[in-house]
Amino acid sequence: MQLKVYVPRTIEIPTDYLPALAKRALDALGETGGDAQATRGHLVRQAVLDGLLRELDELRVGETGVDLFCDPQGEAPLEIDNRSLTMPELIDALQPAKAPISSKRGSDLADRMRGKDERVIPARRAA
Repeated sequence: MQLKVYVPRTIEIPTDYLPALAKRALDALGETGGDAQATRGHLVRQAVLDGLLRELDELRVGETGVDLFCDPQGEAPLEIDNRSLTMPELIDALQPAKAPISSKRGSDLADRMRGKDERVIPARRAA
């Protein structure tokens, strides 16, 4: 008897690679990609296909497939503030900020995706 067993494993993808991975994953989805919910699986499978996770190469199926699930109960959409992101929204959120328009960046969504919370530090007045 032959069985497939999925064993939990922790991986790390450098943050700098996420925008490009998301773009290539969207391109791989084709026409339906614009409406597809973004998942961790999209990013991880694309990282395996791109050769960033060599330790998972044995999960490749041919040139375009990867036998991998990130969520055992199904692919859970990525969310920010309890709102699911589509693949294009994920790509927009991962783009580095251009030049700041004012003291506050334009995209709070992008900052939350990167884990950057703006902190206001009060200035001390001289006594």
